[in-house]
Amino acid sequence: MNNKSVCGVKGGAPLTTLAVFAISVNLGAQETPDDSPRAMETIEVTAQAANASSAIERQRASDKVVSVLTSEAIGSLPDANVSEALQRIPGVFIERDQGEGRFVGVRGIAPNLNAASINGMGIPAPERDRRSVALDVIPSDLLSSLEVFKTLTPDMSADSIGGAIEIKSLNAFDRDGRSVKVTVENGYSALQEETSPKLSGAFTEVFELDGRELGVALAASWQQRNFGSENIETDGVWQPLTALDGSEAVGATELEQRDYTVTRERTGLVANFDYRPNDSTEFSLRSLYSDFSDEEQRQRNSFKLDEENDEPDTISDGFAVWSDAALEKELKDRSEEQKILSVVAGGEHSFAQWGVNYSLGYSQSEENEPGRRDTTFVQEGLQLGYAGAGERPQLTAGEAAFTAANYELDELVVENNFTEDEETSFRLDISRELQLAGNPSSLRFGLSERRRKKSDDVNATVYDGFGGDYTLAEFAADNLDYSLADFGPAVNRSALNRFISANIDSFDIDATDTALNSTRDYKVEEDVSALYIMNSIDFGNGNLVYGLRYEATEFRANGWRTVESGDAVEGATEVAEDVYVSATAYQREYHHIFPSVNLKYELSDNILLRGAYTESLARPSFGYLNPSPAAVEYDDGELEVEAGNPNLDPFESQNLDFSFEYYADTLGMFSVGVFYKNIDHFIAIADVADRVDLTQFLGGLPIEEAQVLQPINGDTATLTGAEFAWTRGFDNGLLLKANATFTDSEAQLDLGDGTSRSETISLPQQADTVANLILGYERDAFSMRLSAAFRGARLLELDLEDAAFDLYEDDHLQFDLTAKYSFQNGVQLSFSGINLTDEPFYANRNGFNGQYEEYGPSYVLGLTYSNF
Repeated sequence: MNNKSVCGVKGGAPLTTLAVFAISVNLGAQETPDDSPRAMETIEVTAQAANASSAIERQRASDKVVSVLTSEAIGSLPDANVSEALQRIPGVFIERDQGEGRFVGVRGIAPNLNAASINGMGIPAPERDRRSVALDVIPSDLLSSLEVFKTLTPDMSADSIGGAIEIKSLNAFDRDGRSVKVTVENGYSALQEETSPKLSGAFTEVFELDGRELGVALAASWQQRNFGSENIETDGVWQPLTALDGSEAVGATELEQRDYTVTRERTGLVANFDYRPNDSTEFSLRSLYSDFSDEEQRQRNSFKLDEENDEPDTISDGFAVWSDAALEKELKDRSEEQKILSVVAGGEHSFAQWGVNYSLGYSQSEENEPGRRDTTFVQEGLQLGYAGAGERPQLTAGEAAFTAANYELDELVVENNFTEDEETSFRLDISRELQLAGNPSSLRFGLSERRRKKSDDVNATVYDGFGGDYTLAEFAADNLDYSLADFGPAVNRSALNRFISANIDSFDIDATDTALNSTRDYKVEEDVSALYIMNSIDFGNGNLVYGLRYEATEFRANGWRTVESGDAVEGATEVAEDVYVSATAYQREYHHIFPSVNLKYELSDNILLRGAYTESLARPSFGYLNPSPAAVEYDDGELEVEAGNPNLDPFESQNLDFSFEYYADTLGMFSVGVFYKNIDHFIAIADVADRVDLTQFLGGLPIEEAQVLQPINGDTATLTGAEFAWTRGFDNGLLLKANATFTDSEAQLDLGDGTSRSETISLPQQADTVANLILGYERDAFSMRLSAAFRGARLLELDLEDAAFDLYEDDHLQFDLTAKYSFQNGVQLSFSGINLTDEPFYANRNGFNGQYEEYGPSYVLGLTYSNF
């Protein structure tokens, strides 16, 4: 790399003398004689200026396109977890659950098409269907930095199309001497009127041992967040309907009101050790443990409008009424715990012109859902309907719907589910410093091995007889706070649980439904072996990195095929009345070679140009690869199937990147980039009944009509985008940061089944616009940051028959605020506001409700002590 300038100033002057945005200069001083003391300029480098400059310097020095967040920048906004911190980076958006950031997308690309690692080690996903991990399980207090690589080099894993996210935990050598930081916070949810305590602490120390150094970094974080949400959504699709009176309009047959009460607890631990016996050798051991529990109670009203009659009595735009409909009241009571453990040990050695790096890592994640209870009460024969079909439909019901004694206890489902995902990895990198035509150069080559295993064990028992006729009146709660409508009687969790615990041994089990719900287990194994070679060469004002990476993937999957049929199924075992089960197994392997070129050129002391061509892939999510179909139903020659597809090919992408970067002499930078991705084998859900062998589901049973919904590989998709980023610090203590990414995609959807759509669509889950604006101010002991994070609309779900009813997530704009005051004794007082404007989640089908959910704002008051 050409080190002629740092942050636009020749000679590599210390960064802290350049990272100046709070500058106090006595401009009014009069000229003094040559022999008298001159008025002294006072230069104050503030914390947020130094943090911003550190991230800018790392971005500039990289041989790839990268965006960086330092630990101090992460703490400057109210981002409780890794996902929420990452949303501030250019081109990054987040998927939210209950208003909290969970999964991370880069450059408009869906989260499943991005890679994430901790200290160089891949992170397995605790969720049963996911390949990508929900990064909200990792508290942001444990981090040293976050990096999002938008181009790859051959020494990096190729499994990233949008971006590769690298999470680095604390390192004692990054700080001078002993450092201590302790934080105490308490939050408040305006919607639930609940408080949420949080504690965190970090300690680092470098010990001198007879000329050798041992760095120790320890950190811990604990938070209990009590909050909730209110929701109204459509279960299914809106479609043209004809009423009994002959009226016609678009309508929906099942809508739901939901109220959530959630307690999430996060515990995170970091223990990192770095040992330097001499200047040419370093050993490291880095470990991170995260424990995330999610206790959720969901009260739900399900309006089953076509329970008896498929047609409404009458219908018009935004209005419909059914007679003889059903209303179900359900309580979901579940506690879910997710754990992630990552341990990486490695070493670095330098021998003259040679360098050797190696690491051995193990990571394991699990999700445990013990004793989940879903209890349903039902009332039939009601007149139900809705008024309004847009953002918040108003559901209508007669007086009988508000009487608890009219609801009969109908079903209880008790689940004990467990998912485990673990990965073992080894990598070896060897480098050699060279001279090529008089230019400094580095040759690097190496290998890596990754062994991943994921398993899912589902156990569900369905009860449909309770030894008596019980109604909701015996378990009713009338004080539910649900502001979107009159919810009516709810289920009292404590009373219901006492009843279940005392009587469950006498309940009647529905053997058929129990078998259907409990045979979705699967196990997959995925081995990835890689070799690479790359060369880096500095020439004049430029740097070129190029090379090849080879990856071989072996995939094995085992599961169960479960069929509900009145006829015997060949090769299957009957495990309950009309339920047949048979084992399934798949195995395949594929190979890829990935070339890449990254070019960086300093056009001047302040201007940097970049260009890159890379190739990468993204392996399908485990939910898509699941060999155990979620449902197979067969009745009188009619077959309905929802299934995974273990034979899916991975996404493959060819990527082009070009960017212009300007670095100011003081704190400031501006960049603009364009990128293009050509993606083969993208995945869509399709009805594939006419293109698959149906005997795999039923053997030789006769089939007259079939619907098989399964993920398949589409043809080619393209994505084009532009990315802008700007940072500017001012003398008066003001800091402005803005970024925006605009993307447009086209995917050829040629399903070829004669009934489904065959046209050009947007890439599923692609966000067309992602933008951030941060206004910061720091003067003396006071600092403040106000942020706005925007994500544009994106396609969530395809309607296979009519594009008018595709499901789109609406735009999302969220405002957050943090203000801090620092005392001279190292104590800092902070206040944060999250989702200040109460931005809801909204998804719709051509303006018809898909899901509307409110979370309310929340506020946090904190106290921090640090000695640095």
